[in-house]
Amino acid sequence: MEPAPRSTGGTGDLRIALLGPFEVRRGAVPIELGSNRLRALLAVLAMSAGETVSIEQLAVALWAEDLPANQRRSIQTYVARLRPELGPDAIRTTPAGYRLEVDPEQVDALRFRRLVGEAAPARGIAEERRLLDEALALWRGDPFDGVDSDHLHGPKASRLVELRLSAVERWIDLSLAEGRHGEIVAEVRELAARHPLRESLWGRLLLTLDRCGRQAEALAMYEQLRSRLAEELGTDPAPELQCIHAALLDGGAWQAEPVVPRQLPPAVADFTGRRDVLKEMDRLLGEGTRICVVTGTAGVGKTSLAVHWAHRAAERFPDGQLYIDLQGFGSSGAPLRPQDALSILLQAMGVARHRIPDDPEAAAMLYRTMLAGKRTLVILDNARDADQVRRLLPGGAGCAAVVTSRRGLSSLVTREGAMLVTLGVLTRAEARDLLARRLGRERTETEAQATDEIVDLCARLPLALVIAAGRAAANPGCPLSALAAILRGVRDDVGVLASRDSLTDMRSVLSHSYEALCADAARLFRLLATHPGPDISRTAAAALTGVAPTRADRLLDALLDAHLVAEIAPGRVAFCHDLLRTYARDLTRAGRRATARRTECPADALAMSPLPS
Repeated sequence: MEPAPRSTGGTGDLRIALLGPFEVRRGAVPIELGSNRLRALLAVLAMSAGETVSIEQLAVALWAEDLPANQRRSIQTYVARLRPELGPDAIRTTPAGYRLEVDPEQVDALRFRRLVGEAAPARGIAEERRLLDEALALWRGDPFDGVDSDHLHGPKASRLVELRLSAVERWIDLSLAEGRHGEIVAEVRELAARHPLRESLWGRLLLTLDRCGRQAEALAMYEQLRSRLAEELGTDPAPELQCIHAALLDGGAWQAEPVVPRQLPPAVADFTGRRDVLKEMDRLLGEGTRICVVTGTAGVGKTSLAVHWAHRAAERFPDGQLYIDLQGFGSSGAPLRPQDALSILLQAMGVARHRIPDDPEAAAMLYRTMLAGKRTLVILDNARDADQVRRLLPGGAGCAAVVTSRRGLSSLVTREGAMLVTLGVLTRAEARDLLARRLGRERTETEAQATDEIVDLCARLPLALVIAAGRAAANPGCPLSALAAILRGVRDDVGVLASRDSLTDMRSVLSHSYEALCADAARLFRLLATHPGPDISRTAAAALTGVAPTRADRLLDALLDAHLVAEIAPGRVAFCHDLLRTYARDLTRAGRRATARRTECPADALAMSPLPS
């Protein structure tokens, strides 16, 4: 039996410091633990504060491989000796082991991990910097100093040190984004000296020196690192560092008057609606979300929304705004290669073409290096898939990217932490307002019934409404009722909404989504138009295809990912709007087949949902 502990009070004022010399305090009073094994026992319990630690884990921490014959009895002895020092309620015995009953906030290592974890999702530069400042201030030296335990000084200490260095590097990036390079240069140089082989830290030192106008010193530091890597590891600096070195030799990657790109397309003068979406983008990107994916069906206004928001938010990104059309769904049929996109973006930031590496990964590293420490907005418009986008995402803490695509790009959400904005058609009020802005409010209100019919015939799809408004504007003397009569033909043929520009021709725009489908998914899209109801169950859709239910389910997911259909209730889908149903019916009647085919559906689309049981 363990002896009953003597009472010394609660644990609310107990503080355990592990990020430097080992310290235990009750309020301002230090608690001295003379035995190394008592210190090791408390340190292991503290690293799992509030959670049970097994007898086996505690024994390994105290004795390593020289374990006592009776581990449980030996641990009980040390727990009995530790309890009086901490208080009767500090250590609780459980069937599986022992638990330290203190708030994790009372252990500096756990508080550090919590603060860094909260900073990682990026709440905005000022808030992220505050959290990192608070976290890094907890460090007083090497972790577990004064505790002799291989268990603690092995992977546990290494993980804490690595987390600290990652936090330091993020802190440097934020400082550079705020233009505080002069304030941090001495500290960054000292950190690089303490970690002579950590190339990511040395890269930030070179950037900081360059921002301070000390290019010659940066070149000397690079040569120092290069020599050390060659002598100690027999390797060359990483491609990213080589890119920085090349830029420094070329007169500095960041000149005293750097190129500030202003590439946003003209603002949409009569942009309509989407107030809630814009507000949500303001909130999330204002809090530090670095990637926003705007997705939705063809013609729903993704580009207009992204560009409109970018103009509104431009002041948040004083280092510029980059824009590129990735041509993922266009008349050319050939999406822009990531390497070509990188070349365009780098040249927009002032990098000479001959300085851009041929290797895509090296070019991506240079791109991220150019954006490190800056506050730049990148609009990646009309993306085909996540792979086309991934190398184009900025890595800097102060940068943000808005990606538009007809596909969901789910892997950017799961792997890159992107926020997802899915656009639907306009509300009836927004659709009326769009026509009023284009044609004049007096004209639309005078023919309110015809205006409402045009809204319905265009399925409240922004592109269709713009096409209809363009026709009405070109014929100001023609009543809107006459235009509505012509548009009634769209119920049988989307070609009624044709135009001379393929970018605003309804059939052409819809075809780009259709032709990106695999053959079986395209066939299912056409077959869905033969179903008489407004929506269809997954089971009925599988029956239409005549293929195995699991395959049919995945094909339907491909249509969902392409935003050709939408899931309106669990297990039930419908066309995103009536114009898509008409287009699918047109294809069925004409017996058309896609011109661009792949043997399998895109991997992202087929992984959208689990297979049915």
